[in-house]
Amino acid sequence: MLFVTILAFGAVYWLNNKIMILYIPIKHNSQRVPNKNYRNFGDEPLYKHTLLKYRDKKVFVDTDSEGILSGIKADERLRNVNVFLRDKKLIGDKVSVCNLLEDFIIKYNIKEPIVQTHITSPFLFKHTIEKAYNLLEKFDSVVSCNKHQTRFWREEQYGMCPINHNPLKLEQTQDLPVLYEENSCFYIFKPEIMLRTGNRIGVNPYFFSVEKPENMDIDTEEDWSNCLKERENNEILLATNPITSYI
Repeated sequence: MLFVTILAFGAVYWLNNKIMILYIPIKHNSQRVPNKNYRNFGDEPLYKHTLLKYRDKKVFVDTDSEGILSGIKADERLRNVNVFLRDKKLIGDKVSVCNLLEDFIIKYNIKEPIVQTHITSPFLFKHTIEKAYNLLEKFDSVVSCNKHQTRFWREEQYGMCPINHNPLKLEQTQDLPVLYEENSCFYIFKPEIMLRTGNRIGVNPYFFSVEKPENMDIDTEEDWSNCLKERENNEILLATNPITSYI
């Protein structure tokens, strides 16, 4: 697709003078999808499928897994990846990624902006991250999101309550306020924000819309099945038109 090439080229101008640092936390255990990081996604384990996309970046992998550690170190294709074992005090399902990031920034004295992403977003384009990264010229952080412009309700003890509309005044959905949902594909921020506030989102953030299939995330077995189907569909498309591949 020609527009992909143009976007990728256009996103490089600011990056030429910056070191893009990717921080990727990888756990050994997955609560809802057992062994998902080690399952094959195509020809590679899921964790390598993602890491191999960023061979021209400076990547740090924070893991509690000896298997991930040895698997990365043994792979000549991943020489750009600095993989390290997580401190024992930071191991556990209830430990926030923000705690991991603070420890990482201090341990490695990080001064450049950080891209925190996950290996569970297998269809995320590298050039999408590059394009979002360039927005740090005007914003202090960039958050991937899903945009919604439809009628939302929330459940309260007294019943259902409208969130972004007045049910007594029917409006066209295109006239409703836009709601932004963090989808965790990536967070891009300057390290001083994390150290100052303990948060990845600053006071002047940009919410960057990421659409399907790039925003597909593997958090359940159903997600895993859906992503495999998406990949299979792409392989069929790739066989007839190689330019359209996003894997």
